[in-house]
Parts: sequence; C-alpha cells; structure tokens
Amino acid sequence: MRIKTQQLTYLTTKDLFNLYRAAAEVERAGVPGLFIEAGCALGGSAIAIGKAKSKQREFRIYDAFGLIPPPSEKDDADVHARYEEIKSGKSKGLGNNTYYGYTENLKEVVTANLAKHGVPVETNNIKLIKGYFEDTLYLTEPVAFAHIDCDWYASVMSCLVQIEPRLSPGGVIVFDDYYAWSGCRSAVDEYFRDKSGFELSKKGRKLHVRKAAR
Repeated sequence: MRIKTQQLTYLTTKDLFNLYRAAAEVERAGVPGLFIEAGCALGGSAIAIGKAKSKQREFRIYDAFGLIPPPSEKDDADVHARYEEIKSGKSKGLGNNTYYGYTENLKEVVTANLAKHGVPVETNNIKLIKGYFEDTLYLTEPVAFAHIDCDWYASVMSCLVQIEPRLSPGGVIVFDDYYAWSGCRSAVDEYFRDKSGFELSKKGRKLHVRKAAR
C-alpha cells in the first residue's frame, strides 16, 4: 500500500496485488530461472516483484530510464497520439507530478526507491539495465517470471522473442498493456497465435500467461 500512497506505480491496487501474488506463486513453486521486468517507470512494480522473490534469485530490470522509443506502423492511432503527447513534454505524471520519462537521473531514482522500500539492489541480486530492449535484452538463461510493461508493438515483440523461448514450465509472463494499447495487444496476439501449451487469463486489467508445467 505504501507503493500506492507514494505514487510509485500506475497499477491499480488490485493489479499490484495480482502481480505480487503471481510472482510469489512462481517463487513458492520453485520454478527455475530469472525474474525480469521490462519497463519499470518509478519502480513501484519492481518493488512488489522484489518482495515476492527470494533474495538470491536474480532479478533484472530493463528500461530506457528516459524517454521511450517512438512507435511504428504496427501501432495504431492511440499509441501515436500518446507518444506525441510524451514527446511534446506535456505529459503529466502520477499525482500531477513530473512524468517519469522526463527525469534525467531515473535509474538512480528507481534504485533509491527499491532501497527505501526494503529491496536494495546490492543484497537482493537485482540488476538495473539501461537501454532499449532490442539493444540490451539478450538472454541465455531460463526465465521463471516476467513483467512486460513497454506499451508499443516493437518493444513488446523484442521482449517476447527473447523471453518466451526461455520461459520455464510453470513460468509466468504478465503483460501490463494488453488491454490498454493496441501495439502491445497486436504483438501478443501475433506471437501466441500459433503457440500451444500456454494458459492466457485476464486478471484485473492485465493479461497473465502461464506456461504449462510438464
């Protein structure tokens, strides 16, 4: 609840608890692999995920830690309108504060938020990785849990092609923007169209995808 009252996440209270529970269930089940977040804003959801996992499990947080990349022709008008608002410098942040994407030292702000809420990166095996996903997100290890919160088609697809093939049986991917932005929805629908062995379910305002356990 402190994450909400301190305005560190765009998630509703219900969706924040759902995210925490999903990560905690994966942890309790002992599903092998990394925890990943792609797109962390001010770090509110990362705090929840960090609290759900064991200290020793590696948790990688990928983010531009600045302005998000432009959308593509795969994104519809809703996405392009939102990006123009962000690019213009007129986007408002949570509680009418500064929009997080305009914060110059965002990586340091997120690091401090994690520490302030009891999950300092140094003692919880957390790594913050700065850059666009197509440049930074290359995986060779199994993945147990992923929270994909990156809005546009190309960003979501970049995450999927790296994460899904390495998702362990029983692993979970939570898509933050499936019901919010056309680009995310198109990427997820396209990617999973010919995939079997996955359970897709709407929980609150988010899409949760679980890989079948063997």
